[in-house]
Amino acid sequence: MASSNDTSSLTRRVLGIDPGLTITGWGIVDGNGSAASAIEYGVIRTKTKLSRAERLGQIAEGVRALIRAHKPAELAVEQQFVAVNVRSAMVIGEARAAAMVAAADCGIPVFEFAPTAVKESVTGWGGAPKEQVQQMVAVQLGLTELPEPLDVTDALAIALTRLGEMRLELAMARS
Repeated sequence: MASSNDTSSLTRRVLGIDPGLTITGWGIVDGNGSAASAIEYGVIRTKTKLSRAERLGQIAEGVRALIRAHKPAELAVEQQFVAVNVRSAMVIGEARAAAMVAAADCGIPVFEFAPTAVKESVTGWGGAPKEQVQQMVAVQLGLTELPEPLDVTDALAIALTRLGEMRLELAMARS
């Protein structure tokens, strides 16, 4: 039997989501206090000819299907940020909300992370370019190929960020 200080037996499955109306990246990652592995990853694509409501419904149903199939303990999603294009930020926010509602429907908690926090967690620098995040995600998950598209990379990075946060919570609980 593992001791309460042994983090190897505390594997957690996290579904990371990089929300977008046309492409929502997702990644299922299992991890514990010392290692993580990608279980599966991909994208949810919506058709631009559909109404926004229909597209958001597809995202929510896609996330629900992932939760049913992979049974993650948690969902991790990127926090909303407003750059130059407010309209674009609002659409991303709606896609984000669709994923969060799907998680709530399935009874799993949602954790949110700022884009800079995700980059810092994965690369050590909050201003890292997407290509550096992509390379570090591949290294941390032991992938032989870079995950693509970048929406998938971001989703995996978000899941890794949640696992890193959990590692810190465990360390603090033990001290």
